[in-house]
Amino acid sequence: MQSTLEPPIAFSQLMNLTCGGERPASRARETMLSVYALAIGLVLAAVWGVAAGSSSAELALADLYKVPMVILLSAVTALPAGLVALRLTNAKLGGLELAGAFATSIFGGTLVLATLAPLVAIYYHTSAKAGVPLALGSVFTALATASLLFARAVSRRMPAQRGGSLLAVVILVAIFLAALLQFVALASPIIGVHGTPLEGGFDGLRL
Repeated sequence: MQSTLEPPIAFSQLMNLTCGGERPASRARETMLSVYALAIGLVLAAVWGVAAGSSSAELALADLYKVPMVILLSAVTALPAGLVALRLTNAKLGGLELAGAFATSIFGGTLVLATLAPLVAIYYHTSAKAGVPLALGSVFTALATASLLFARAVSRRMPAQRGGSLLAVVILVAIFLAALLQFVALASPIIGVHGTPLEGGFDGLRL
């Protein structure tokens, strides 16, 4: 009797899906990949958190859980709005597909953070001027990467009649960023022992 068990998920499969490769044949497999993507993404965020807080051993240890927590809470806050937008616009994209694309985009963004983490740590300990700007720059680069990956993933899932789906993407990303700003403020300091204006939340922005 032939076994119906699917092979374990490999990191290469996750990278392939994130980079726009072929989606798994079964919905269950794709859901497993999405959960795996989110879990690995939180681990990668923790790596960047240690680098961003490396100016203090206490802050680095705190950032080990604060940065993943901020990302996870922001995602949980934003996802319901994206799902509601799908339904209100009568989009053909399914809720699980939107959540899956969102999870892989988070993985892609946190992969950028982890890749830049060693550079962030080096500059924290060798430059009084470049450490904080470089850390902030890595955050904005990761957010831009994640947003582009998210839009591309949704577009690939809905090559036609994708207006409602892309509107859900815009709404989800906007609420994610708004929630992220305030959760960062609640968890501050994250970048450096003195924090940054960005860690003051909406009230800390100079409009």
